[in-house]
Amino acid sequence: MGAIQIGGEEVLITVDQLLDGVHFQLSKDPIEKIAKKAITRNLSDVAAMGGLPVAAVAAGCIPHNFRQEQAEILFDTMRNTAEKHQCPLIGGDIATGDQPLNISVTVMATMKGIPPMLRCGAQIGDVICVTGELGGSQHSLDGYTHHLDFEPRLQVARMLATHHQHRPNCMIDLSDGLASDLAHLCRAASLSATVDEKLLPFSKTTALLADQGDHPKWKHAVSDGEDYELCFTMTPSHAEGLIANGIDGVPVTCIGMMEPYRGESIVRIRLPDKTYKDITDLGWQHIGQPEPS
Repeated sequence: MGAIQIGGEEVLITVDQLLDGVHFQLSKDPIEKIAKKAITRNLSDVAAMGGLPVAAVAAGCIPHNFRQEQAEILFDTMRNTAEKHQCPLIGGDIATGDQPLNISVTVMATMKGIPPMLRCGAQIGDVICVTGELGGSQHSLDGYTHHLDFEPRLQVARMLATHHQHRPNCMIDLSDGLASDLAHLCRAASLSATVDEKLLPFSKTTALLADQGDHPKWKHAVSDGEDYELCFTMTPSHAEGLIANGIDGVPVTCIGMMEPYRGESIVRIRLPDKTYKDITDLGWQHIGQPEPS
């Protein structure tokens, strides 16, 4: 994500790629959901800064064996998804090749008179808040697969960014997992953070995965990635109303606190037995990459 001045207006520009075998699996994921994610993934970046999307362009390299029907569904769904979020798809380019399907989308957005939300700015004593639920994004439950089906938190983020009292000190969207993305906020402010396991908002899928596998719920919640929720910090008094009421119908949970910098253990979790575990290096791994230890 970058920002430039155009005619006195601050314009945000973000670009992301989706690769078959890395961000989705064409062999099993519906084309419509892949197309939707190609747009919404970028819009989540816009939300993280409190911006309003303006337009998008896309480029794709499709494999030689891609059928015409598949290509039409892909680009029609991308266009419809973009329009749904007031971000018309205004142009792009298509190529064919021997490699797996690759989609690249660039989104332009505006701040409309307010400063962008940044990753820097957290203060010692700030509470750490997240929207929605965490974990299990890669796994399907009742036909819903979060990393493909999520809606970007554009309106929630804009309401936070423009609120005179509840504007966060910093904000990020959770794409690489809470552990990794919270570490970005910490490094930007030269601080550390402690998350309380008892406070984490676990998704239903996270609970099922924990029951079926080797990892506890908290590890799924901090490292599964692609939650596309918002993570932000603010003073405890400013957070009280959000915690009690949510925002725009979306729940907000306080999960921990920003603290003085303590060296390499930037992010840690407080477990129910009152012990602490360093989770700084946990985070989402792309399909086919080894899990974090």
